[in-house]
Amino acid sequence: MNAKRVGAVARRIVLQFRHDRRSLGLLFVAPVIVLTLVGALWGSSATSTVRVVSVGDVDPQLYESLRGTNIELSALDRDAGLEALRTGRADAMIEFRENSANVTVEGSDPTRTSQIIGQVEAALTHLILDVPLTAFVKVSYLYGGPDYSLLDYLAPVLIAVFAYFFIFILSTVSFLRERTSGTLERLLASPLTRGELVTGYLAGFAIFALLQALVILAFTVFVLKVQYRGNLATIFVVEAVLVVGAVSLGLAISAFARNELQAVQFVPLILVPQIFLSGLLVPVDQLNDVLHALSTVMPLTYANEALRSVMVKGYALTDPLILRDIGILAAFAVLMAGAAVGSIHREVA
Repeated sequence: MNAKRVGAVARRIVLQFRHDRRSLGLLFVAPVIVLTLVGALWGSSATSTVRVVSVGDVDPQLYESLRGTNIELSALDRDAGLEALRTGRADAMIEFRENSANVTVEGSDPTRTSQIIGQVEAALTHLILDVPLTAFVKVSYLYGGPDYSLLDYLAPVLIAVFAYFFIFILSTVSFLRERTSGTLERLLASPLTRGELVTGYLAGFAIFALLQALVILAFTVFVLKVQYRGNLATIFVVEAVLVVGAVSLGLAISAFARNELQAVQFVPLILVPQIFLSGLLVPVDQLNDVLHALSTVMPLTYANEALRSVMVKGYALTDPLILRDIGILAAFAVLMAGAAVGSIHREVA
């Protein structure tokens, strides 16, 4: 493989994209905008107010136990309490009886319901024990902390998904243009081999992919101020191997599209399953056997595992789990690069 010829192809890609404002905007501006919206939605660790309706004789100590919490308690009769639940004016209703308390929740949002039940149970426990909860229960954290927000938990996955998503689209569409415009055939008429051609394209796209990865990481850590424990360099290494694999995948997938619309249509097929099964929505260890098996062949699964282990748990680059995940991501990148070489052979040979 001739390094000069590979470098020439890479320089051509860099010069081409340097003047393509739309592509640069997709790479660098779009992720920042999306991350800003995500940060506004999930960046706060504060909990919302829980509106509770009480029915029956309420112990005055219950009101005292709720002082300073985010639970608002009001007294109504049972019919009015149920109506308040139906219309959304209340989140829960407590019916006090002789030796028990029956809690009814609105229940349409499972996440919100779990939060409401937990807070109401804590208040009732305080009432039953008649001691401050802080004196009865002391909470310590192995990872995270009391100010740990949903964004802090999801940030490693979001970093991987956004970096992977945008560079995959760009590399797929851009390499497709090279195929359909006849550029590949003209280049292969030169002394360039197919391996040199793919390596040159991969190097050129990888420069922008790594810059994008750096922008996403810097914005997440320094602007959104996401909490992290591990080394930033280790986080970037994992992200870098992932985006290089995304470029390789884009080069290979472009062989199966005949226009840009078809290329974009691969997003639901290639990326959406990875987003669903890589741990963003449901932890991988909670998937059923079939879905868990599918997740093991998806690169985002290993990127998310490595990034969470570094950012949330503080794992080092030398940790066997991190090395294993990086090795799998690197192997995937090499495999997809080989597939890209093979696709050029099928198309122009």
